[in-house]
Amino acid sequence: MQSKSYSIFDAHCDTLSVMLDTAQEFSHNSCNIDLERQNRYNHYTQIFACFIAPEYRGCALERCINMIDLFRSRGIHGILSIEGGDMITSLPVLKTLYRLGIRIAALTWNYSNHIASGADEPDCSRGLTDFGKKLIPEMNRIGMYADVSHLNDKSFYDIAEISSAPIIATHSNSRAVCGHRRCLTDDMFRIIVKSGGCTGINLYPPFLEISGNACIDSVIRHIEHFMALGGENNIGIGADFDGTDGLLPDGIGGCEDLYKIFDRLLQLNYTYEQVEKISHKNFERLFMPERTTNA
Repeated sequence: MQSKSYSIFDAHCDTLSVMLDTAQEFSHNSCNIDLERQNRYNHYTQIFACFIAPEYRGCALERCINMIDLFRSRGIHGILSIEGGDMITSLPVLKTLYRLGIRIAALTWNYSNHIASGADEPDCSRGLTDFGKKLIPEMNRIGMYADVSHLNDKSFYDIAEISSAPIIATHSNSRAVCGHRRCLTDDMFRIIVKSGGCTGINLYPPFLEISGNACIDSVIRHIEHFMALGGENNIGIGADFDGTDGLLPDGIGGCEDLYKIFDRLLQLNYTYEQVEKISHKNFERLFMPERTTNA
């Protein structure tokens, strides 16, 4: 099918930080996403992460504000998230970030911080800090989702125990299919399903295949595994565009090629309704319920 046949909801990209560092525009650029390519689809919703790389931890809030300002000043349409919560030093800061448009926050990147332990944390007995345990209920109250993608296992389970909101992993795959620590165990995915949350399939090859060599069928294997766990209403796309060090599965060069995943699902006898859920409707249910209701 042609890309115009599909609508897309992509739960994670790092394009804002690349644009900030390279002074590129969103209308047309050398990134994995731009407006010109998004417009090839029927409808395209993107969650743009304000990614705080380790070298910016000391100025995390300023870095985040600069990306929010870039998003606003360029008239980019989409949803804002945080990847790495180093700037969230108090509940008032959290509420201010919400007022600035942040709707989802990955509390850590791979390292640990004052909120939680990250995926690279070797001590699996460490999870949410005392501050992190205060932060989650406040996020629930104001309507900001916690993104569990970069947490270690203990932090994931701490959030699952505390949070009353759906649990979201914006860009995480199946650990049963690819045994990387950044991927979700079957038990974790079942908890996400039970919570009414959603997981975005990440296109970074080392999270798709242990060998690091991935193709579109590698993406399909993660989708099919989660489907077998009862996740038809809980799987989406979290491509991680512009955050994969230039590595993507064979056949995918950027957002213009996402349609190939959905074409492949149709070839495997998935119904068009099932494909629509994965391409956009499952995440829209959480972030844009009016589109789901009116569809």
